[in-house]
Amino acid sequence: MSGHPRNGAPRGKADLHVHTLYSDGTASVAQVLEWVERRTDLDLVAITDHERIDGALRARELHAAGDYHFDLAVGEEITTRRGHLLALFVEERIPALRPLAETVERIHAAGGIAVAPHSMAPLTPSLGAGSLRRLSEDPNPARHLDAIELINPSAAGLARYGTRRRLNAEVLHLPGIGASDAHILKGIGSAWTWFPGVSAQDFRAALAAGQLEPAGVHWSAWHNVDVYRRQLVAKARHLRHAIARGGEWR
Repeated sequence: MSGHPRNGAPRGKADLHVHTLYSDGTASVAQVLEWVERRTDLDLVAITDHERIDGALRARELHAAGDYHFDLAVGEEITTRRGHLLALFVEERIPALRPLAETVERIHAAGGIAVAPHSMAPLTPSLGAGSLRRLSEDPNPARHLDAIELINPSAAGLARYGTRRRLNAEVLHLPGIGASDAHILKGIGSAWTWFPGVSAQDFRAALAAGQLEPAGVHWSAWHNVDVYRRQLVAKARHLRHAIARGGEWR
């Protein structure tokens, strides 16, 4: 199901930013897995719910028990004090509302990779140019980002699209990824990352070698309206559940 091979080797497609009902997505973990299996040609997918990892761990259980053509990565989208941050390939939840540099360190200590999603976007909590520069200049390499989401097809991702790419090309020099930030099933795979190979292990090797290529198309205005309408309902449900847990973002 992978893309055209280069030099005789397979080229995989990864979407590493997908939400489920465990946070503000609109589909269950099982529905996401079935959609990816039946309706996409993705080779690697990551579940990255807000402030939660239990949905991604549940997805891994279902994935291991099934017969899927794609690989799966466990992730989380974390709200830091400076904006959202993706933690990929982690096994434990990274706490929210901590300083940005500390959160990046925690992700690396947990064996994961840290990715800046929809950076500089005004429509959702996002890392600004100053935060990105400070991380890149930090003398501690454990506080450096591993990649930046250059293509995010949502309205948030479209904002500052050119500025984001220029900052990365001129200053940050991070590997770029494409990812859907999908909150509804139809959005999954609308942006993706090409990489040599097809597995999660292949992706990590490609990241280390700087062999990633972001791709995808931005959503239409109507698609964005549909997404945000559904997200409002999902966010209200997520808030009710948080209040029921005592209001704690653990």
